[in-house]
Amino acid sequence: MSIIGRDAEKMSRLTEQAPARLSAVLVDYRDDLCLKEALRSSIADHGDIDLVVAWIHSDAADALTCVLSALRGGTDVFHVLGSRANSSGVRNRLTITEDVCYHQVQLGFQVVNGERRWLTHEEIARGMIVAIHGNMTYHVVGMTENESVQNRFDKRRRS
Repeated sequence: MSIIGRDAEKMSRLTEQAPARLSAVLVDYRDDLCLKEALRSSIADHGDIDLVVAWIHSDAADALTCVLSALRGGTDVFHVLGSRANSSGVRNRLTITEDVCYHQVQLGFQVVNGERRWLTHEEIARGMIVAIHGNMTYHVVGMTENESVQNRFDKRRRS
């Protein structure tokens, strides 16, 4: 399994967990040319890509396009979106071939004692696993703003 990342220290900690199974591809995915070359090299070394979990920061606008263009088909792509992303707008801006199955996982927040907080790494990981195992086209981890507004509205109606 190849993992693409740009932080050498984090990548080292991750690959140490299963060195025989994980192959680190250290590249700044904000650099399109370097990313394309790293993908070509990884595919040449390890074969076609079956599953992509793409959690790409907004400062790497073309990274997902680079990844999608490297795929040869039969690949599931799980695109991680932030809580404020417009999921249909994001999808409509992408060119996805018929043989690639595109999924979205939108990250929300948790409400604890009436206060919002960011999701933990464990909550995000569990949500991703649910989405992948369930082969979900769209999955929300936590709560989105729309759900939060609806919950407040429902509470007022019941009062």
